Amino acid sequence: MNHYSVLVNFEALPSIPSALIHTLAKCEWVENGHPRCLIGDSGTDKSHLLIALGTEAAMAGCRVKYVLTARLVDELVEAADDTVLTKTIAR
Repeated sequence: MNHYSVLVNFEALPSIPSALIHTLAKCEWVENGHPRCLIGDSGTDKSHLLIALGTEAAMAGCRVKYVLTARLVDELVEAADDTVLTKTIAR
């Protein structure tokens, strides 16, 4: 059993097909360098799902960074001001 199966309450996420969650949990998107961002209303378990997927990726040996959108925007604005945006995005 994958770790995310324990961490994700599929019944709480009826709008997200469980097959999609299983596909994301394989971490191919991480290995291919395709970051993911979940956008939606408050209380829709976005953070819960991302933490589960991040945990699965970390268990698979991938580097993981979890950041709230507001903090990410601040970080990117600061990087642009300091002319290190490309380096920040690559990181």
